[in-house]
Amino acid sequence: MPAKKEVAAEEKDPGIAALISAVGLLLVAAPGVGYFYIGSTKKGLEYVIGFWALCIVVIIAYLLGGIIGGIITMGITSICCMPLFLVPLVVGLVIVWDVYLEAKGEPTKLPVV
Repeated sequence: MPAKKEVAAEEKDPGIAALISAVGLLLVAAPGVGYFYIGSTKKGLEYVIGFWALCIVVIIAYLLGGIIGGIITMGITSICCMPLFLVPLVVGLVIVWDVYLEAKGEPTKLPVV
């Protein structure tokens, strides 16, 4: 009987894992928190830190492009650089999908660094 309890404790609902990850993406910009729920702490920590680093790089690139390009083009560059903010969103959604796949027991798409 104890073996069944251990197996049942390790099985996590993929929908809940993806929901936790999506809420983490929207509220605290940390889509990797879903990994913590399914027990992949190392992978979750790597993707939370990596996602934050990506967000910082995107913000710096936008600010530098907006300032330097804005001087040259009188502000048009700031508008043209707005799609740059879609990159973290797409990466976050890929992480949410990967959390779902890992919780489901399927092969994941993202590596563990």
